[in-house]
Amino acid sequence: MKRKRNGRYTTTRAQYKEVKKFDHAQLDEFCTRIYLEGIKDGRASVPGTDLTAVMEQIKNVKGIGEKRLAQIEAAVGTLFTGKEDSTE
Repeated sequence: MKRKRNGRYTTTRAQYKEVKKFDHAQLDEFCTRIYLEGIKDGRASVPGTDLTAVMEQIKNVKGIGEKRLAQIEAAVGTLFTGKEDSTE
């Protein structure tokens, strides 16, 4: 499938006829591929967040000490890395 300039997919008549003939597994694969391309495009369009900048701002909050800051960093760090840390 090709894209238009505005980010939408164009479907030719031949592609439409081909998709109509898909069985269940082929349609699942086709839809999954389009979905994953959408996720990739969405992630590329959103700027990343710097964890160190976030932690610097949290450190400035009154009542947040070094121990609590370390706990917050461990908890928030799992969101950025996607890995769970079992050292609690």
